Amino acid sequence: MQSVTSVHTNWTGAHLEDLDTPVPVIDLAVMDANIARQQAACNAHGLRLRPHIKTHKVPAIAALQRVAGAVGITAQKTTEAAVFVDVGFDDVIVAVPPVGAHKIARLLDLARRATVRAVVDSATAAQGIAAAAATNGQTVGLLIEVDSGFGRAGLQTVDEVLTLAAAITDLRGVSFDGILLYPSRPFAVEQIARVREEFDRAGLPMGLLSGGGSGMEEYSAQMGADEHRAGTYVFNDASYVLKRQIATLEQCALSVLVTVVSTALPGIVTVDGGTKTFTNDYPPEQGEGIGIVLDWPGLRLMRMSEEHGVIEVAQGTPRPSVGDRLRIVPNHACGCVNMHPALYGMRNGAVEVVWPVAARGSLH
Repeated sequence: MQSVTSVHTNWTGAHLEDLDTPVPVIDLAVMDANIARQQAACNAHGLRLRPHIKTHKVPAIAALQRVAGAVGITAQKTTEAAVFVDVGFDDVIVAVPPVGAHKIARLLDLARRATVRAVVDSATAAQGIAAAAATNGQTVGLLIEVDSGFGRAGLQTVDEVLTLAAAITDLRGVSFDGILLYPSRPFAVEQIARVREEFDRAGLPMGLLSGGGSGMEEYSAQMGADEHRAGTYVFNDASYVLKRQIATLEQCALSVLVTVVSTALPGIVTVDGGTKTFTNDYPPEQGEGIGIVLDWPGLRLMRMSEEHGVIEVAQGTPRPSVGDRLRIVPNHACGCVNMHPALYGMRNGAVEVVWPVAARGSLH
């Protein structure tokens, strides 16, 4: 079986019309500008930028972010982190608590080779890491996640944070290294001020404060964060344009090239990309659609099955024909990238680079 690299390298130098579909393409000039813009925003706020590599999962793109001034990386899972540590990235936060023997063993292996901190929000998770690390004669840094209102994970009260921090401090094999939250938002500014006050009262150093979220660096700065984690900014996506309104369509570097395969039904055209191309993450709201169709006003990707994307054609709008190619900016860049074996970097209409998505499917 051919490797992903050997399958795709022959496309270097090809033009957009030469590519097979569906295929994710990256406008390299737009991506470069996005990287520079986010780095400049963090610099202006006195924050270190720690990119979240879950968006692209490509070490070469993380290297570009590092050259621009970023420090370290954020990974979701230990397997994702391992892909990057294996090629020399040496300062990593693992954002999803590593719970269970396999994940903890992988975490400890990474911690032998790089500075790796894990995020926890329970004594159970902290104790599991501590027991294994102490047995191995290691010490792993832990960050406590605080829920800033996102409602996904993280401790809810200042007392809970202080109690867990004190418990971690008493454990062999781990150290309390600080606080992490996502996303940074106005509510969190007051929340972290209370946490800081209670830590000072208890005489316990609060350590690193890590904020997060593309476009949220202002609030990280207001809460006195040391660093800011952001990921989607590298590509941006339709949700950032339509829902969060923190990017313009011109700042979206990622699009998926698809081919119209059917015009048999009135009022729609069908393309060769569905949920296995775009994911069904971030479903449409208020008629916005699942992705933005570029260069075809009046077209909206509205529903999908596994391999079919159904695009509604507004009345009076020119209708694509079978064989026409469309570029669609997905609602969620991160989920979309994970569906594909490689990204095709385009500059001046030609493929400049083909990047295997090295951490694709790194879910453990």
